[in-house]
Amino acid sequence: MKKVSLIIILIFGLLTMSCNNLLNKQPLAEVSTSNAYQTKNDAVKAVTAAYRPLQPNMWYGPFPGNYGGYMQWVFGDIASDNAEKGGESASDQHYAYTISHFTVTSTNTAIKEAWSDLYVGVHRANLVLDNVPAIKMDSNLKARLLGEAHFLRGYYYFQLVKLFGGVPLILKSELTSYTQARATKDQVYQQIIKDFQAADQVLPLKSQYPTNDMGRATKGAADSYLGKVYLYMHKYTEAEKWFKKVIDSGQYSLDPNYLNMFRLSGQHGSGSIFEVNYVYSTSYDVTNRATVAHGSRAMYGWGFVCPTQDLASSFAKGDPREKETIYANGDTLSDGQVADVGNSPTGYMNRKAYLPKDEFPPNGSAQSSGRDEVLMRLGKVLLWYAEAANEDGHTQAALTALNKVRARARQGNPNVLPDITETNKDSLRKIIWHEERDEYALEHERFFDLVRTGRAASVFHAYAQKYNTTKGKNYKAGVNEVFPLPENDISLSDGKLKQNQGY
Repeated sequence: MKKVSLIIILIFGLLTMSCNNLLNKQPLAEVSTSNAYQTKNDAVKAVTAAYRPLQPNMWYGPFPGNYGGYMQWVFGDIASDNAEKGGESASDQHYAYTISHFTVTSTNTAIKEAWSDLYVGVHRANLVLDNVPAIKMDSNLKARLLGEAHFLRGYYYFQLVKLFGGVPLILKSELTSYTQARATKDQVYQQIIKDFQAADQVLPLKSQYPTNDMGRATKGAADSYLGKVYLYMHKYTEAEKWFKKVIDSGQYSLDPNYLNMFRLSGQHGSGSIFEVNYVYSTSYDVTNRATVAHGSRAMYGWGFVCPTQDLASSFAKGDPREKETIYANGDTLSDGQVADVGNSPTGYMNRKAYLPKDEFPPNGSAQSSGRDEVLMRLGKVLLWYAEAANEDGHTQAALTALNKVRARARQGNPNVLPDITETNKDSLRKIIWHEERDEYALEHERFFDLVRTGRAASVFHAYAQKYNTTKGKNYKAGVNEVFPLPENDISLSDGKLKQNQGY
C-alpha cells in the first residue's frame, strides 16, 4: 500500500470527488456506480481511495481547492497548552490563531476544511459499503475490504464528534451532510461503535498483512479505537476490555527507542497500531508536508507548533522524552546538526517532527517527506488502559500498564522515572493524566484529553494567568468543548443544521 496504492488513491479518488466540497456541490467528473464497481480491482481501488482523506497537509489538502484538510495539529496541539501557533507572525495562518485563543467563528478556514474533509471520507466509505457487496469476487477479500470501510467511516465520525458534537449521520452515499438534521452526540457514538465492531469481526491481524499492505486497518486498530471511543464516553469497563484485547493480542510491543517511532526507520514498527502512509513523490501530492510546517524557520521549516514552556516543565527531571519531544537552541540533533529554533515565540520546536538530513527527499529539499504519521500506538493504549482500569478499581492492572510505559521511557537509566506505587484512585488518576501528557505530547491528543476529562476550563484559565497571556483566557465552559459548524453548510441546509451553542 505504501507506494503503488497511494497513487491509486489519487486516480480513483478523482472519480469520486468534486472540486471543493463533495457533499456541498454536484460532483464533477464522477463516474456512475453502474460502471465504477464491477471487479475486484474496482473494489480495492475504492477502499484505497477512502484512505486518502487521512492525508491532509499544511496548506496542501488532498482535494483541489482545499486549503488544508483536517489539520489535527491545529485542534489537538495549538488549541491546547502544549503549543503556541508560531509562524512568521500572529497573522500568519490566522485561522490557527483564532482557534488557539478561542475566538474562532463559523467562517474559520480550518473548521470548514475539517468538516469537508471528514465528510468526504465518510462519503467514500459509504460508496464502498453501498457498492462493493454486489461485486462478484473472493468472499474473504470482500469481507476485509468492507471491514476497512467500516473502520474508516467509524474513524471519520469519531473525529467529527470530537470536533463538533452531534453531527448529521450520513450512512448512504446518495445522501449529503447539509440535507440532514444533526444526530445527537450519543447517536453518533453508537454508530461509531457499530462500525468499529463490524471492522473487528473481519479485519486481519497486523501480522497477517503483507508488507505492501502495511497501513491498512487491522483488527488491532479497530479494537484500539473501540477502547478510545468508550473512554471518551466514560464507559470504563468497556474501554478496559477493548484495550486489553490489543495488549494481549501479541501483535505489539513497545519500541525500546522512543524517538524511532517518529522516524522513517520506525514506520510500522512493533508498537505502531495505525499510521497514515506517506511517500515522497515529485508527481503525486502524497508527501508529508507537515515536516516542513513544523520545522524551524532558521533551518528548513515554517516554524509552526512551538512547544510551550509549560510542556517543557511538565517532564520529570532527567526524563529522556523531554529532549526527544522538544529541542532548544544549541541542542545537538540526531543528524549532528546544532539546533536553531529561529523565531519560535517559546524558544522550542517539535523534535518529533524534525526531519534529519538522511530523511530529506531525493531532490535535497525538505519541503516535504515520505515519513508516515502514527495515529495509534501501544504507548497510548497502555496509558488509556491504565486510566480505564484505575476508574474500574483494578489498581494493580493500571499500575502494571503505567509502569511499562515509564520503563520504556527511562531507557535503562534506573535513576529516573521510578515505578509508580500509588494506589489511591484519585491520586493515581492525576498521575496517569500527567504521564499521558508527557508520553504522547504533540501527537494531537492534548486538547481532546482535557475536554473529555473535564479539565479544559481550569487548565486553560490557569495557563493564561500563569503566563500572562490571552491564550486560554477566552475558553468558555459549555461552549468551547466543541467548535462551530461551518457557516456555509448551515446556509445550505435551509434550517436543518443548527449551530453549536455560543457561536
